[in-house]
Amino acid sequence: MEYIKSFFEDEIYYFEVDDQQIAYRQIVVTDTDSKVSIAPDFMLAETEVEYESDEKIGVVEFEIAWESAISKYRKQWDYYKQRYLPGDSVTGVLRMFYPQGCIIQLDEHTYAIADRAMLPEQIDGLPLGIGIVIAGKVSGYDEQNLWVQLDQCTVDHI
Repeated sequence: MEYIKSFFEDEIYYFEVDDQQIAYRQIVVTDTDSKVSIAPDFMLAETEVEYESDEKIGVVEFEIAWESAISKYRKQWDYYKQRYLPGDSVTGVLRMFYPQGCIIQLDEHTYAIADRAMLPEQIDGLPLGIGIVIAGKVSGYDEQNLWVQLDQCTVDHI
């Protein structure tokens, strides 16, 4: 992964990108707030990140900015993940596709990640899409992105 710091007007953007410039994590910092690529903000570049004039930074600088930006969600995350324990069967609604996998909303505040390869490409001849109900088992937690991790996923219903 590479890490980029970019300045635009009164905002600072931080990106974690792979070798094809696909963003995996993103932070947007203003004078008064920050938004991140996880719930509830879901601010993630949908195209390749171009950074010719931007500054490459190290992983440590990015992680410090990331932890600072998500710190306001940590207490809530610790509370909500207690509702979804490893081994629990859960259902949720597919909300979006991220480079890391499928983002599934379990409740108003809690999101899960599932490997896209676990799910079918098509359902009844239509591509897998947003709004489909997914069932799975809690396998753990992604503490970096504050997501519940799912495995053994299936399409519950359309």
